[in-house]
Amino acid sequence: MDKPMRMIRRHIIHCSDSLTGDVKDVRRWHKERGWRDVGYHFVIRPDGEIEVGRMMSEMGAHCYGHNADSLGTCLIGRDVFSEAQFEALRRLHDSLSRMFPGLELYGHRDFNPGKTCPNFNVREKVTEWPG
Repeated sequence: MDKPMRMIRRHIIHCSDSLTGDVKDVRRWHKERGWRDVGYHFVIRPDGEIEVGRMMSEMGAHCYGHNADSLGTCLIGRDVFSEAQFEALRRLHDSLSRMFPGLELYGHRDFNPGKTCPNFNVREKVTEWPG
């Protein structure tokens, strides 16, 4: 039986703080830390490929205190990201916004002043998006 969809209000963006990787790597890193599974719902590789991590019906483990009503997306990289990644993020966020009207976009750093993740200003990036 499918789980009912959670109330989703936020889309929180992260970076992997690694130069390479994919959802399998992130899953392995998170399990090595003792987590049950990958903490993010989506991982965007440098080539722009969007990979699914946790199912959207499952609460993520990506932003302490804000997982219950959010989806987490991780861009592979540290502080330089490809245009393909930003385009994929735009498409993903647009799609999620249609599924969850009023969905707001944040960087992980917006919820934890000790973090710089995703190492770019998410709101500035959004204003650059066409449409």
